[in-house]
Amino acid sequence: MTMMDERVAARRKGVSEDRARRRLRWVLGTILVLLVAVAAYWLVRSPILSITEVDVAGAVESDPQGAVDELGMGRGVPTIDVRAGTIEAAIERDPWVADATVRVSWPGSLSIVVVEHVPVAAVESGDGLVLVSADGSAIESADADTGLPTIALDASPIVIGETTEDALMLGALSFIDAMSLDRRSGTTVTERDGGLIALVDGHEVRLGRPDEMAMKAVVLEELLDRGLESGAAIDLIAPMRPAVRNPEPQVEAEE
Repeated sequence: MTMMDERVAARRKGVSEDRARRRLRWVLGTILVLLVAVAAYWLVRSPILSITEVDVAGAVESDPQGAVDELGMGRGVPTIDVRAGTIEAAIERDPWVADATVRVSWPGSLSIVVVEHVPVAAVESGDGLVLVSADGSAIESADADTGLPTIALDASPIVIGETTEDALMLGALSFIDAMSLDRRSGTTVTERDGGLIALVDGHEVRLGRPDEMAMKAVVLEELLDRGLESGAAIDLIAPMRPAVRNPEPQVEAEE
């Protein structure tokens, strides 16, 4: 074999060895990547990165924890599988819940903050009563003795979980919500001739159209605080020009 042949053979051998080394590095690199991927997959689905803490705030009448458990996203579930938006939607299906905020934090905590509706009146609907919040959201059925003001209007039946759009109903709720708590007890709101009528502290109050209801409540409180004759009727159709009509004096019968 000539010197040239030896050089060619040596070069070919070197090229082959380089290819083998590159192939080995590629195989080892691929194996390493697969091992890292498997380890990462195991880690994110392991108890180390699973939900270990569920913190709920603001819930009194609602059950956010029950909603989380029903979705299968509570303690022991891999954090990567927990969806904040899905949990929020499930919690907000509860008629008591006005708003829910859910935050998922790594490595494994779930924080839930709930804002619940506050019932301001018991509304007559069908043969029963429904608790309703100031924004018209129907919360739940109620017993006869709720301790809340009562609204009795000729409106469509209240559907629990839905929000009424009836103008008179929303006006009545706004009026009650603007009243002080100690004056709400025993208050009833009805309608007459297309307008609202309230009975407050034994006084019949003409409220009229469902506008400026908060102002009407404020003016009414001021009039009541001044002291009115028992049974006096109050007209608040124009709240800046209220009118008070005292009851007619009783005429004693002649003997």
